[in-house]
Amino acid sequence: MQGVRQAVWGMRILGVLLILLGLVLWVSPQIPYTKRTRISVTPSTEITSKEDRMLVMPRPVAALIAGAGVLVLVLAGRRPRT
Repeated sequence: MQGVRQAVWGMRILGVLLILLGLVLWVSPQIPYTKRTRISVTPSTEITSKEDRMLVMPRPVAALIAGAGVLVLVLAGRRPRT
């Protein structure tokens, strides 16, 4: 019985995290990141380049992530059939 309770708590945490992620992506759909590339490597020097990039998350994807979180919470709240 304790294993079932732990699984339910895990599902609830996952559901809340998915909802929060979906809401954050809805509010701010652009995620900046830096791409580093090695251009040349010699025994004495290493030349790299840094390029700032932006990952744009479409709003329907953010809504699907939040919806998946709601679905997980609903499924975690259901009582198992006996």
